[in-house]
Amino acid sequence: MKAIVFEKIQQLSVQDKPIPTLNDGDVLIQMLLCGICASDLAALRGDISDYTPPVVMGHELAGVIVESQHPDIKIGERVTVNPMLSCGACIHCQNDQDKYCRTIEGIGHDIDGGYAQYMRMPKHGVDTGKLIRVPDTIPPEELLFLEPLGCCLYAMQETIFQNSVAILGAGPIGLMFTQLTKRAGLATYVFDPLPHRRTIAETVGADATFNISPDNVAHLHEITHGGVDTVISATTNNKSAINLSYQIVRKGGCINFFGLAPEGEELCINLEQFHYDGYKLMASWAFTRASLEESRQLILQNAINFKPLLTHQFPIIQGLKAFDNAIAQHGIKTALHP
Repeated sequence: MKAIVFEKIQQLSVQDKPIPTLNDGDVLIQMLLCGICASDLAALRGDISDYTPPVVMGHELAGVIVESQHPDIKIGERVTVNPMLSCGACIHCQNDQDKYCRTIEGIGHDIDGGYAQYMRMPKHGVDTGKLIRVPDTIPPEELLFLEPLGCCLYAMQETIFQNSVAILGAGPIGLMFTQLTKRAGLATYVFDPLPHRRTIAETVGADATFNISPDNVAHLHEITHGGVDTVISATTNNKSAINLSYQIVRKGGCINFFGLAPEGEELCINLEQFHYDGYKLMASWAFTRASLEESRQLILQNAINFKPLLTHQFPIIQGLKAFDNAIAQHGIKTALHP
């Protein structure tokens, strides 16, 4: 089969690999679609370190069971995955905080994932509930968003909201946040330097969108009477994003640095000023089993408009071209198919 292998920093290749063989309790998933995640791009750049190359990347997947050695899983079932394989028994797993489990292995991070024609889901993953089944009526173009939507939903639970929110970045994550904050009844403003992404943000419900400039910051202050209550930074949290967050949030407001940050990036705080400004600073990441189930339910209800988000699809054999497309921020979401 064809697979896209993350060999090391700045090195990605399309390879011929054997179709995975199954042990007792394993299942084999044939890929239908798999989305390119910003974390994969960051790993390839060397910005983050929670990958164990060489590995077949890909964790935002939609597939179908084509072989099963597990008594509870049937051939033909449409599935995606919770990509965090954890022990299922420690205090973190018991508290639905699998991401903190000491034995965690990530699909597409540490074990081979969905940028391939086939992927093996190990028995342990099935037994701990990490295989997510959906009806055949859910198209793969929507199913691949179940995991990232679950991340957004978990952040929504953690973040402090009042009346208004600014979202930095109108990529797939920012556009899902836009729809979720509008569903929550919040005045929603989106910042992005790319005109085509601002247009999509308006399409999915943003009250207003802004290019990043001092004039637009001043305009946001004017229409919000001093800044928004909450900022969700759904972009790379470099110095410019951090500075913009502080510029547009009101005193006493909440900033959620949701997006990844380049390795070595620091958040410097003057504690006296922080004390008197009263900011609530946080960082959400990943999901819970509960937020993935909520994501599944929203997809079943057609509650989120994914159609404008998936803009490019490439066959796995053109994987390097697909990554170039995603790196260049063409369109919104780039995905791979067999």
